[in-house]
Amino acid sequence: MPAPPSPKHHTLQADALGWLKVAGLGIAIAISGQFSGWNYGLGTGGWGGLLVAALLTGLFYLGFTQCVAELAAAMPSAGGFETYCRKAFGISTGYLVGMSVLVALAVAVGVVANFTAAYGKAVLGIGDVPIKIALFGVVLLLQLRGAREAVGVTMVVGLIAVGVLLLFTVCMAPFASAQHLLPAQDRDLFPHGVAGIFASLPFALWLFLGVEQAALAAEEAADPTRTIPKALTIAVVTLVIVGLGVLVFGPAGGGVERLRGADDPLYAALTSPFAYGKQTWLTKIIGTGALIGLIATFFSVVYTSSRQLYSLARDGYLPNWLAATNTSQAPHAALAVVVAIGILAAQFPPAKGMLLVIFLLCVSYVFVLAAFIRLRRQHAELPRPYRAFGGYFTAYATTAICLLVLWACFVQQSTGMAYALAVYALLLAHFVLIQRRKMTSRQLIQS
Repeated sequence: MPAPPSPKHHTLQADALGWLKVAGLGIAIAISGQFSGWNYGLGTGGWGGLLVAALLTGLFYLGFTQCVAELAAAMPSAGGFETYCRKAFGISTGYLVGMSVLVALAVAVGVVANFTAAYGKAVLGIGDVPIKIALFGVVLLLQLRGAREAVGVTMVVGLIAVGVLLLFTVCMAPFASAQHLLPAQDRDLFPHGVAGIFASLPFALWLFLGVEQAALAAEEAADPTRTIPKALTIAVVTLVIVGLGVLVFGPAGGGVERLRGADDPLYAALTSPFAYGKQTWLTKIIGTGALIGLIATFFSVVYTSSRQLYSLARDGYLPNWLAATNTSQAPHAALAVVVAIGILAAQFPPAKGMLLVIFLLCVSYVFVLAAFIRLRRQHAELPRPYRAFGGYFTAYATTAICLLVLWACFVQQSTGMAYALAVYALLLAHFVLIQRRKMTSRQLIQS
């Protein structure tokens, strides 16, 4: 009888990441939301509505990452949300949450690929297909080399992207005018009132979406009990500061009307008649920097989604072969599957893909916050080397904002969200009727 595979083939690269790399990973995951996508909120709520929504979602992420940091420090795992929810509610909930994050991140790979292609076409004049082929090919080859190399490159690219966004705000500042913030028809900062703020919440969330997924690096982080809380806080604060700069100076310099429907809003702002009016060496530099930022997010989302898939397979939720790792301890099977899903998702319009990603992640957020509360109440003995600022109040406040975002997603794309809920029901039924029995049998054999 052949010997079972050695455990080293199913382990990740431990102690590979310090706090700076994890913070860079968190920034890089979310940074594309500041180059594209957020501007769709200018059409739903006007500039004033989007600004208020951005402040609310910025507060949400500051609070939510506090809760995630406490959980990650207590239970460092590549499973992330799935691990926390399984501990709090059992394996069925862990499966549902893990699959929600996995699907959301895999779809996000395709969404970011579309935004990257839009900037590439505007700045470099390169077609969509060559850019997407290069993206998917290079990211797969790089990440097969292991976490230290993949995240190291991503961190550098993410920091370059932050510098580009700061340069963008400086370059747009001389053209900023309050008149540019008013829509052409009603000349009102809040053209749709409170309803506009509500409708803009998903697009405002896109400015920071995914930063919390840096917690998936806990298993590969050095001293995760200190690394993860510090890295998450630094990443969120950086994104809030830079994101508000983009949200203020982009529309104020380029005009709300020009930006609200663009797939490349920063480039649209720079070449607006209110700003530089045409392509110049400066617009090319910033446009190229935008491409770099989008590539940083692309690399980061592939990293986190592959770790999520790896963890689900390792824990028995999915076929074991998806947990295989290569000689560099990179989950090569999971990486290949994630890239394949991303290629399929890249065939759909980015606006629709965005709302689906936001909806799926927000569902997982609600479960994680519920797990945070339940574990504090029923598992007080669990070691907590880091405790979230604000405790229960932070958890309840962030849950309220998250439920509002879910509602806004459903109102704006009810058919797509209904399909998502149907898929949830099918996944849960499959797990309860088939996969759960297999997991239970395997646990009994191992015991």
